[in-house]
Amino acid sequence: MSSKIFIGKKKLQYYNNLLIKADLNLHQQIANEIQKNLPRGSKILDFGCGEGALSQRLADLGYEVVGVDINSKDFKANNVKFIQIDLNNAAQVNNFLNKYYEQFDCVLGVETIEHLYDPWSYIDNLAKALKKSGLLIVTIPNITSWLSRIIFLFTGRFHQFSDDDVKYGHIAPLTAWELELILRSKNFTNITIKPAGTLPPIYITGINKLLFFNILALLLRPFMKGIKDGWCILSLARKAL
Repeated sequence: MSSKIFIGKKKLQYYNNLLIKADLNLHQQIANEIQKNLPRGSKILDFGCGEGALSQRLADLGYEVVGVDINSKDFKANNVKFIQIDLNNAAQVNNFLNKYYEQFDCVLGVETIEHLYDPWSYIDNLAKALKKSGLLIVTIPNITSWLSRIIFLFTGRFHQFSDDDVKYGHIAPLTAWELELILRSKNFTNITIKPAGTLPPIYITGINKLLFFNILALLLRPFMKGIKDGWCILSLARKAL
């Protein structure tokens, strides 16, 4: 698969028989960032871990991982501690943070913030669990991608935030600018924000409406500012001392 063009339809992906509920290659990209920034044995919180595919991947790489999410029955990772919490329930979250305040070398918020009522509070909670100078990694759907811009032009709705997306919980669209604004307001430093997942400049699934979107986007691409590639946006930041 080229970084310049994607032809075909994305298929379900698995890691050790665990369904990856994230875009193509995103979990591997996150694992690569963690390996570059943290030694083996570092303690990582996966705050919104889903079935546990990313937690399992990181545990297999030698990290100590704690996974948190709403449904223990969905969690299937091995050698990973799981704690059941409704991330939209302030009392449950506060109880967890009181116990694990500043306990983690790295905190992950991967494909989670778009499901929550209050993104600002979510980042604040991630910060509370993170040690000083610890690494924060947050991903969000890229609503300023070239595809999202074309979809918005015709529908007034962002990509990944249609009525069908709302059914599985996508309720809080954020731009890269908004995410960086939140991180800076919470006193994070060394902020890096970049495209992630798989959405290159040409993304074709057949002769359909998407093909028309590709042609139009290529014409408009020279005039587009900001992060226009990537299905997702990946942010890395350090908690201030």
